Amino acid sequence: MNNLVEFGEIADFRNGLNFSKESHGKGCLLIGVSDFKDNFTPKYDDLEEINPEGVTKKEDYLKKGDLLFVRSNGNKALVGRSLYIEQDIEALYSGFCIRARLTSDLIAPLFLAYYSRTKYFKKSISHADGTNINNLNQGILSDVKIPLYSKKMQQCITDVLAAIDKKIELNKKINAELEAMAKLIYDYWFVQFDFPDANGKPYKSSSGKMVYNEALKREIPDGWEVASLLEVASFTNGIACQKYRPKESEDRYSVIKIREMGVGFTDKSEVVSQNIPDKVVVRNGDVLFSWSATLDVKIWTGGVGGLNQHIFKVTSSKYPRTYYYFETLRYLQHFKMMAELRKTTMGHITQDHLKQSRIAIPSDGLAEELHKKIDPMLNKTISGNEENQKLSELREWLLPMLMNGQVTVKAS
Repeated sequence: MNNLVEFGEIADFRNGLNFSKESHGKGCLLIGVSDFKDNFTPKYDDLEEINPEGVTKKEDYLKKGDLLFVRSNGNKALVGRSLYIEQDIEALYSGFCIRARLTSDLIAPLFLAYYSRTKYFKKSISHADGTNINNLNQGILSDVKIPLYSKKMQQCITDVLAAIDKKIELNKKINAELEAMAKLIYDYWFVQFDFPDANGKPYKSSSGKMVYNEALKREIPDGWEVASLLEVASFTNGIACQKYRPKESEDRYSVIKIREMGVGFTDKSEVVSQNIPDKVVVRNGDVLFSWSATLDVKIWTGGVGGLNQHIFKVTSSKYPRTYYYFETLRYLQHFKMMAELRKTTMGHITQDHLKQSRIAIPSDGLAEELHKKIDPMLNKTISGNEENQKLSELREWLLPMLMNGQVTVKAS
């Protein structure tokens, strides 16, 4: 790297404040450690509110360009993670965080935010052996050295990285809209029962014949049947992947655990030999259902992997993917209620629970007809997620190289 400046020379630091449980409920917004997990900037609409005592000065609130760091947390991997504040906001931050506010114009705030995500920054706040520290403090942050590029070069670097991030966020929004649209159509057909009748009119709204079903405790269209999820699809449990560790020369898959279902593969994901049954190999487009601890249903798009136990791979030789995906997703709320009634924080869904489930089965050909309409939407979300995966990899490859000068950007 070229010239360096110490973080403490260009910024002031302030620890967050501790709030009691009684302070929650009204007042200003609060950013906590949970807001650092998936986002580069906080989702301001999702922040919880607090009613803090003694906050009377405007400088207590966060400003555009502030950078928050996780100071301490039970999960050491989160310590030192940063969050960039992109707008002035009447919000405070928890005592597990440190705020950095620039006092010099030598470094642009967004450039600093991106630098805080590099391996160089992480190494500066780690133990000598490279392991994560338990607690970050203002002294450690003050000693971190930041590369001192010209303001023009800083802008060029952040323009490149921000463009990638904006495209990722745009894809996420498009994907969310597509899936919401697909679900809306699905619910219209198979929840409200307003699928097109023989005359192309909405069935139930056009007085289509409805029959009360005792098992479902509701009316369903005449000619429909009732069955369990287990009769609709196969729920194949993953394997104990630690029993299939690859030998040094063996090809390997990354392991899909519940964590990977949420964030995808990381450099901390475990690996498994490719010599595992094909039924537990997961490919993009497969439907996964985590049945223990965190109950979730999603279409996997993270790349080929080996399925760990506690997750079902859902397939069917009778019905199209859109039908068993949305039916399992809809029934998930029932499973979560069951877990709540058992007064346990850990959901645990078994084959017996699947066998006891009851859903309405549409008449012949109707599921396939709807599949033709909404599966292209889901395929677009899969393509969007695959593109985001490539964009994320490109950003992570470019980030350190731009920061250390191995790759340069010419101003337009």
